[in-house]
Amino acid sequence: MRSVKPWIILLVVIFGVWLPSVVRADAPTGASPNDALLVPDGWQLISPRTSLWYYWDYAGTRSRIEITLEMNGAETVEFAVFTPEQARAWLTDRETKPVGVGSRRGANIEIVNRDLVWAGAFNFAGRFFVVVTNPGFAPMAFRLHVTGTDVTLRPPPTPTKPAVVFVNPYATPVPQGSLTGRLIFQQSSGGRIYTVNGNGANLREISYGIDPSWSPDGKRIAFSRMNAPAGVYLADADGANAQLIFASQQALSPRWSPDGTRIAFTRQPSVPEIRVTCFFGIFCFAIPTEQPWKLGIVEWRESESEYKFSEPRCSLHCFAPTWGNDNQLIAYADPAKGILVATTKNENELPLYAPPALVQAAAWSPDGTQIAFQYKQHDHWEVKVMNSDGSNVRSVTRADFLDPQLVNNVAPTWSPDSQQILFLSDRNGKWEFFAAHWDGSNLRQVLKNVTDAIPIQYNYVNERVIDWTR
Repeated sequence: MRSVKPWIILLVVIFGVWLPSVVRADAPTGASPNDALLVPDGWQLISPRTSLWYYWDYAGTRSRIEITLEMNGAETVEFAVFTPEQARAWLTDRETKPVGVGSRRGANIEIVNRDLVWAGAFNFAGRFFVVVTNPGFAPMAFRLHVTGTDVTLRPPPTPTKPAVVFVNPYATPVPQGSLTGRLIFQQSSGGRIYTVNGNGANLREISYGIDPSWSPDGKRIAFSRMNAPAGVYLADADGANAQLIFASQQALSPRWSPDGTRIAFTRQPSVPEIRVTCFFGIFCFAIPTEQPWKLGIVEWRESESEYKFSEPRCSLHCFAPTWGNDNQLIAYADPAKGILVATTKNENELPLYAPPALVQAAAWSPDGTQIAFQYKQHDHWEVKVMNSDGSNVRSVTRADFLDPQLVNNVAPTWSPDSQQILFLSDRNGKWEFFAAHWDGSNLRQVLKNVTDAIPIQYNYVNERVIDWTR
């Protein structure tokens, strides 16, 4: 009988005894009643074919509860209301019916300026749930409201004895570091927008909106909003003098051209249409058409004091546009086709990179030589980089095989000198900022004092969370 190698015994001890003791501190994902989210402030984005669970507490006094959902007139997103008992039943039976669903009209509903509404009351207390669902083929924006005199959205935490958390001593440690320049970031899609120095100093709330970005000279910012008046906005670097430059109910990801004269973004040209199909003139059902997301470009014409709009050709779903340094090419992510390139000359789109998995959030380096993006690698996301022609794809972030925790790395953006990539990671159980050289070296956590004070939300729908200038 052969003897067992000592190193094998060591691995058995480490992975057979230590691993079950690890306690993860993951943030809620909204996937079930056991993982429900707080009712959010501001506009949110929900991925295609996705449901998100939110909770609130109710005193059981029969006082009125009102739940409303804003979608800027779209008809794709829906919601359902579950009692505590129904939510428990749903965990074992996905066909469990809710107590109610959002409606566009009803005799007992007097709420205006909302796309979906529900109102009711209960004579028992407990934790109730509302489930927002997007059955469509494209990300959608929504704003959820739950109100009532005896509704509690953020219950105070119950003091508990701190749990003992064991940290994997074999996982690669990530040091803390600093950055140069200035950053602008959003707390959530449609939430507060902040600016901060690269070293974490001078944190300031300056506005609210979605996907903020710096102008090339750092003197102005662009962002979008989905509450009226919705569309793409420009403002000074401190958030002052905000002005609407393009009105659109659904506009995302505004990004400046390198020469600072144009802004590219993605938008829904109109709300989804409903197609009614009938059989034998008796059985009829409605099918929402697949709604495209198209690119738009706004150019400021100083001599005429107006904004000129153009729409370059692109595929059906064109997300997260990013400019090449020639002011002519615009790369974007299509969930069905990968990363493609459109041109300001209105030529046909060109395929750049078609991976076997999902890609999001393409970001062209300022020097025009490389494109960073996030890549769905089996059950988690990683940041990758490739040459601007789609060749030489390599990893910026990699899974640590000694660490049992799955880590997501998303929302990459470039440093002004094109040498570093800043991104979000949940490796510490919440979304925080990390930076690395484009080849993956010099990985470090940055802006920790910021993310300790401001919780970041991310929804995996091509959000442009942060941007970097000198």
